[in-house]
Amino acid sequence: MKNNLFKPLICGLILVTTSTSCKQTKYSAEKIDALAAHIDSTTKAGDDFFQFANGKWFKQNPIPASEQSNGIFQLIQDTINEQVRKICESSVAIQNEVKGSNKQKIGDFFFTGMDSTSLNKKGISYLKNDFAKIDNIKDLNGVITEASYIHAVSSAPLFNMYVTQDDKNSSKYQIYITQGGLSMPDRNYYFDTGASSKTIREKFVVYVGNMFNIMGYEKPKAKLAATKLMEMETALAKTSRKREDTRDPLANYNKMTSGKLAALTPNLDWKVFMNGIGLAKVDTVVVGQPEFLTALNSYLRKFTIDDWKNYLKFHLLNGLAPYLDDKTYMENFNFYSSTLRGIKEPKPRWKRVVEKTD
Repeated sequence: MKNNLFKPLICGLILVTTSTSCKQTKYSAEKIDALAAHIDSTTKAGDDFFQFANGKWFKQNPIPASEQSNGIFQLIQDTINEQVRKICESSVAIQNEVKGSNKQKIGDFFFTGMDSTSLNKKGISYLKNDFAKIDNIKDLNGVITEASYIHAVSSAPLFNMYVTQDDKNSSKYQIYITQGGLSMPDRNYYFDTGASSKTIREKFVVYVGNMFNIMGYEKPKAKLAATKLMEMETALAKTSRKREDTRDPLANYNKMTSGKLAALTPNLDWKVFMNGIGLAKVDTVVVGQPEFLTALNSYLRKFTIDDWKNYLKFHLLNGLAPYLDDKTYMENFNFYSSTLRGIKEPKPRWKRVVEKTD
C-alpha cells in the first residue's frame, strides 16, 4: 500500500527530470557563442583586431549622442540610472515625508534639479552675493579667503588640495597640495602646437568671454577679462610639471611643516586659507610640486587684484555651471563636452540629476 502511494510521485519526478534534461540539451545545442556573435567579418583581424572582434556589437549598440563611449559599463550605468530614477520619482510623490529623512532629501533634491522653469527664471542670481564679496576684495588676503570658499563650494582656483591617506603612512590622513588652478585638463592644452590644440585654446577664450557676458560684463570688457584669464592660466600651466613628470611618487611627495610651507609662499597666507575651508591646527602638508607654489607666490603679486577678482568669479561660475540655468549649462557643455570630448548633445535633465543623486 505504501509503495503504491509513492509510485505516481516517483513517475512524476522522472518525467520532470527527463523533460528538464531534454530542454537543457536543446538549449545547449542552440546556445550562441557571445564572442563569435560580436565579430565583424567585414574587417580583417590583422588590420584592426578590435573592430574585428567587437564591430558587430558596436553596430548594434552605437554610442549615444549624449555619451563619449559605449560598452558593458555604460549598460550597467543605464540600468542603475533607471533604478535610481524610480526611487527619486517615488520619493517626490510622497506627501508630508519626515523632514531630514532620506526620502525627503532625495525627493527634494530631484524636484529641485528637475525644476528647470525656476532655474531658468533665476539664472545666476543665486551667485549675486558671492560676486559682490569678490568685488569687495581689497588685498591678497581677500583673494585667499574667497579662493578657500570656492574650493569648498565650486572648483579649485590657484592650486589643488585634498585630504587622503598618507602615501608613506597609511594609518594617517594627510593634506596634499598640488599644482592646479587651470580650467582646461592639464598644461598640454595650453602649449601643444597642433591645429586642434590651437582651436581648443581659441574656443576656450571665447567660452570664458561668454561666461563673463552672463555675469553682466559688456562684450569689450568680457573679451579683455577672458584674454587676461588665459594669460594667467598659461603662466600657471608653464610652471606646472608635465603629466609624465607627476607619475613619480617619490619626486611628487614633499612633506613639510606648516612653517616651511608659509616660508615657501610668503604672499599666500595659509592660515587664512585653511581657516576658510575649516581646517584648523594644520601641522604638516605634502606638497606635490614645490616649484609650482614658488611660481604661484610671484604671480599673486604680478597680476593685479582686479585680475584675481575676475579669475575667482570665473572659477566660481565655471564650477557651478552644470547645476544652473540652461543657458549657463549649455555654454559649459559646448566647451567641456562638445569641444573637448566630442559629445554631441547633453544628457536628459533627469539623468544628470539622477547621476548626482547616485
